[in-house]
Amino acid sequence: MPVINQVKILLRHNHKYLLLQKRKDVHADHVGGYEVPGGKVKPQEDPISAVHRELQEETGLLCTILAELIPLTLEKEGIKTATRVFLGNSNSTKINLSSEHIAFKWVLPEEVDRMENVIYKDLLKKYLVEAETIK
Repeated sequence: MPVINQVKILLRHNHKYLLLQKRKDVHADHVGGYEVPGGKVKPQEDPISAVHRELQEETGLLCTILAELIPLTLEKEGIKTATRVFLGNSNSTKINLSSEHIAFKWVLPEEVDRMENVIYKDLLKKYLVEAETIK
């Protein structure tokens, strides 16, 4: 089974976190769902460079990385993903959304429970709990 190496970032600004709504995905049930920014790591690219590149490509934002959170490995429909997860701070909320996404939201952690279409909602909530302990 091939493994996709990817990065994700919980991007924080004034106690809110950025979620992006997907336009397309290899998993049909993820289309239209909200997730944190991120994507595939290119060959010979380190994860920190990948997370900065993906964030800039998807949102136009820059960030300061605060911490690396617990890595995540998932299998779905014969696709295995190995994900390095980071927490970062943004000094701006001005989004230049890429064509990969159709919308974005800045949300407080407690708002995630009330949202529809959050991809891996329970996992996101666990990561938000961890992120909230880091200042």
